[in-house]
Amino acid sequence: MSAVFYLSSILLANILVHALGIVTVFGLSFPAGAVAIGLTFSTRDLVQERYGKYGCWGWMLVAVVITFAFNRQLAVASVCAFVVAEFSDWLIYTYSRGNIEKRLILSNLVSTPIDSLVFVLLAFGPVWPAIWGQTVVKMISSMLILPLFKNGRIRTLRLGLQRG
Repeated sequence: MSAVFYLSSILLANILVHALGIVTVFGLSFPAGAVAIGLTFSTRDLVQERYGKYGCWGWMLVAVVITFAFNRQLAVASVCAFVVAEFSDWLIYTYSRGNIEKRLILSNLVSTPIDSLVFVLLAFGPVWPAIWGQTVVKMISSMLILPLFKNGRIRTLRLGLQRG
């Protein structure tokens, strides 16, 4: 399930940025896919938990293939940012100590600004408000997954059905 969520967030991010480009919401400018792409940093960590520190690279390659289905300039920018940011995220998450939440936050603190800088520079040029805005939006969206954790483990959703 983590791999499906990971790939879906990448697909959604590509659709949004391709269709809308840079948007401004509440005075903050950012590429439209930033919210969805922020989720990929956290879900990539979950994919690594599920498939191992090297097994997750297969899913990251699938993500690269998905990205090339869209605008070529955006794809090149996305893949360059993806390679640099995902590698830094993987490296920090893999070799840092602590529970999953701590490692997730630490890896995202480093990888989201790197991704924002590389992607926006290559896709749109030096649009500094969009670089800053994308960093903020991605960091916030990458943290949306934290409530799913309890005591270092992902909570399971249990649906109870009552007969009546």
